[in-house]
Amino acid sequence: MYDGGMGAADLLGELGLPEDLIADVRSMLAGSAEDLETGNVKPISPGLFGGSDAGAQLGHHSSVAQQHVAKAVLQMAAGLRGYRDNLAGFVDDLGDTDAANASALNGLATSTSCVAAPSFESNSSCTLPASTAEGR
Repeated sequence: MYDGGMGAADLLGELGLPEDLIADVRSMLAGSAEDLETGNVKPISPGLFGGSDAGAQLGHHSSVAQQHVAKAVLQMAAGLRGYRDNLAGFVDDLGDTDAANASALNGLATSTSCVAAPSFESNSSCTLPASTAEGR
Protein backbone atom coordinates (compact mmCIF):
# COMPACT_ATOMS: atom_id res chain seq x y z
CA MET A 1 0.00 0.00 0.00
CA TYR A 2 1.00 3.61 -0.56
CA ASP A 3 1.76 5.22 2.77
CA GLY A 4 1.88 8.84 1.62
CA GLY A 5 5.62 8.78 2.28
CA MET A 6 6.46 11.83 0.18
CA GLY A 7 4.99 14.97 1.72
CA ALA A 8 4.84 18.41 0.17
CA ALA A 9 8.18 19.34 1.71
CA ASP A 10 9.78 16.20 0.26
CA LEU A 11 8.26 16.89 -3.14
CA LEU A 12 9.55 20.45 -3.09
CA GLY A 13 12.96 19.01 -2.27
CA GLU A 14 12.66 16.65 -5.23
CA LEU A 15 11.77 19.64 -7.39
CA GLY A 16 14.80 21.44 -6.00
CA LEU A 17 12.66 23.87 -4.00
CA PRO A 18 13.29 23.48 -0.27
CA GLU A 19 10.82 25.11 2.12
CA ASP A 20 13.35 27.68 3.35
CA LEU A 21 13.89 28.79 -0.25
CA ILE A 22 10.12 29.18 -0.72
CA ALA A 23 9.99 31.27 2.47
CA ASP A 24 12.93 33.39 1.27
CA VAL A 25 11.30 33.99 -2.12
CA ARG A 26 7.99 34.93 -0.51
CA SER A 27 9.79 37.35 1.81
CA MET A 28 11.71 38.86 -1.12
CA LEU A 29 8.48 39.33 -3.10
CA ALA A 30 6.80 41.07 -0.16
CA GLY A 31 9.84 43.30 0.40
CA SER A 32 10.08 44.19 -3.28
CA ALA A 33 6.39 45.08 -3.38
CA GLU A 34 6.83 47.35 -0.38
CA ASP A 35 9.94 48.95 -1.89
CA LEU A 36 8.03 49.68 -5.10
CA GLU A 37 5.23 51.36 -3.19
CA THR A 38 7.45 53.45 -0.94
CA GLY A 39 9.92 54.33 -3.71
CA ASN A 40 7.32 55.07 -6.36
CA VAL A 41 7.90 57.99 -8.72
CA LYS A 42 7.06 61.35 -7.20
CA PRO A 43 4.73 63.97 -8.69
CA ILE A 44 6.30 66.58 -10.96
CA SER A 45 6.26 70.19 -9.78
CA PRO A 46 4.02 72.33 -12.00
CA GLY A 47 6.67 74.97 -12.73
CA LEU A 48 9.57 72.56 -13.22
CA PHE A 49 9.88 73.33 -16.95
CA GLY A 50 9.51 77.08 -16.66
CA GLY A 51 6.66 79.54 -16.99
CA SER A 52 6.32 79.58 -20.77
CA ASP A 53 3.40 77.95 -22.57
CA ALA A 54 5.72 75.25 -23.94
CA GLY A 55 7.11 74.62 -20.44
CA ALA A 56 3.59 74.39 -18.98
CA GLN A 57 2.53 71.98 -21.71
CA LEU A 58 5.65 69.86 -21.13
CA GLY A 59 4.93 69.93 -17.39
CA HIS A 60 1.35 68.79 -17.99
CA HIS A 61 2.39 65.92 -20.28
CA SER A 62 5.16 64.90 -17.89
CA SER A 63 2.67 64.89 -15.01
CA VAL A 64 0.24 62.68 -16.96
CA ALA A 65 3.09 60.31 -17.85
CA GLN A 66 4.21 60.25 -14.21
CA GLN A 67 0.69 59.28 -13.10
CA HIS A 68 0.65 56.39 -15.58
CA VAL A 69 4.05 55.19 -14.37
CA ALA A 70 3.01 55.48 -10.71
CA LYS A 71 -0.14 53.46 -11.42
CA ALA A 72 1.88 50.78 -13.26
CA VAL A 73 4.34 50.55 -10.35
CA LEU A 74 1.47 50.02 -7.91
CA GLN A 75 0.04 47.32 -10.20
CA MET A 76 3.45 45.67 -10.27
CA ALA A 77 3.58 45.73 -6.45
CA ALA A 78 0.12 44.13 -6.33
CA GLY A 79 1.30 41.51 -8.84
CA LEU A 80 4.29 40.66 -6.67
CA ARG A 81 2.02 40.23 -3.66
CA GLY A 82 -0.30 38.04 -5.71
CA TYR A 83 2.62 35.92 -6.85
CA ARG A 84 3.74 35.58 -3.22
CA ASP A 85 0.25 34.42 -2.18
CA ASN A 86 -0.01 32.02 -5.13
CA LEU A 87 3.33 30.50 -4.18
CA ALA A 88 1.96 29.75 -0.71
CA GLY A 89 -1.16 28.26 -2.31
CA PHE A 90 1.02 26.09 -4.54
CA VAL A 91 2.79 24.64 -1.50
CA ASP A 92 -0.56 23.98 0.22
CA ASP A 93 -2.00 22.37 -2.92
CA LEU A 94 0.98 20.03 -3.14
CA GLY A 95 0.20 18.76 0.34
CA ASP A 96 -3.52 18.38 -0.40
CA THR A 97 -2.85 16.59 -3.69
CA ASP A 98 -0.38 14.26 -1.99
CA ALA A 99 -2.92 13.31 0.69
CA ALA A 100 -5.73 12.79 -1.85
CA ASN A 101 -3.52 10.63 -4.06
CA ALA A 102 -2.39 8.56 -1.08
CA SER A 103 -6.02 7.88 -0.17
CA ALA A 104 -6.90 6.86 -3.74
CA LEU A 105 -3.85 4.62 -4.04
CA ASN A 106 -4.61 2.94 -0.71
CA GLY A 107 -8.14 2.19 -1.93
CA LEU A 108 -6.79 0.69 -5.15
CA ALA A 109 -4.24 -1.39 -3.26
CA THR A 110 -6.95 -2.74 -0.96
CA SER A 111 -9.20 -3.59 -3.92
CA THR A 112 -6.33 -5.23 -5.78
CA SER A 113 -5.41 -7.40 -2.82
CA CYS A 114 -8.92 -8.87 -2.85
CA VAL A 115 -8.57 -10.19 -6.38
CA ALA A 116 -4.90 -11.15 -6.15
CA ALA A 117 -5.55 -14.39 -4.28
CA PRO A 118 -5.93 -17.62 -6.29
CA SER A 119 -9.69 -17.57 -5.64
CA PHE A 120 -12.26 -15.72 -3.62
CA GLU A 121 -12.79 -18.79 -1.44
CA SER A 122 -9.13 -18.79 -0.33
CA ASN A 123 -9.05 -15.06 0.31
CA SER A 124 -10.22 -14.38 3.86
CA SER A 125 -9.61 -10.63 3.76
CA CYS A 126 -12.45 -9.88 1.34
CA THR A 127 -16.07 -10.85 1.30
CA LEU A 128 -18.19 -11.57 -1.70
CA PRO A 129 -21.06 -9.20 -2.32
CA ALA A 130 -24.38 -10.45 -0.99
CA SER A 131 -26.55 -11.97 -3.67
CA THR A 132 -29.93 -10.49 -4.31
CA ALA A 133 -32.97 -11.85 -6.04
CA GLU A 134 -32.38 -9.42 -8.91
CA GLY A 135 -28.73 -10.39 -9.30
CA ARG A 136 -29.40 -14.12 -9.92
